[in-house]
Amino acid sequence: MGQDIRKLFEEAPEMVSRKIPKGHKNRFEARLDEEFPKKKPTFFFMKIAASIALVVSLGLSGYYYFNTIESNTSQINSMADISPDLKKVEDYYLTHINYQFSKIKITDENRAFLDAYFDELGTLQESYKKVIATIDTEEEISEETIDALIGNLQSRLKLMYKLKAQLKKLDNLNKQQDESNKA
Repeated sequence: MGQDIRKLFEEAPEMVSRKIPKGHKNRFEARLDEEFPKKKPTFFFMKIAASIALVVSLGLSGYYYFNTIESNTSQINSMADISPDLKKVEDYYLTHINYQFSKIKITDENRAFLDAYFDELGTLQESYKKVIATIDTEEEISEETIDALIGNLQSRLKLMYKLKAQLKKLDNLNKQQDESNKA
């Protein structure tokens, strides 16, 4: 069984005061190396494969990155791609339309009006996309094209107000019918 090291030092004080001889550490490390030699694993082929994979992935990433930049610079998707001032106009109308739509309560009674609204809105959005597509083919963007885009946004807003008016009439009609049924 093991012995308590404190007792050993108390019994043999000359061991504590004794200094380690020179070269002891080197001999000890040499014996350790003999018993347990250090083997450095060589991953030479793994390093080469990792380097090749890195170079290929960087090359492909660069290729796709620069191709998407080229394709995005020539394509106009909205008025924001034309001018910052036109972006403000477009944002104003779209924000106003979305805000007005967010105030509408969707019920089963007004579902038909909403479906008709979305059909008409889809038509206006397709028209907007067609006008935007014509800008790609024009050398210089004409004032008529800009007016057509703004007119489209105005039409969408008018359509929203028309929908709200119809929904308000429907709501009033439903309230009148409820009151007449109660009486």
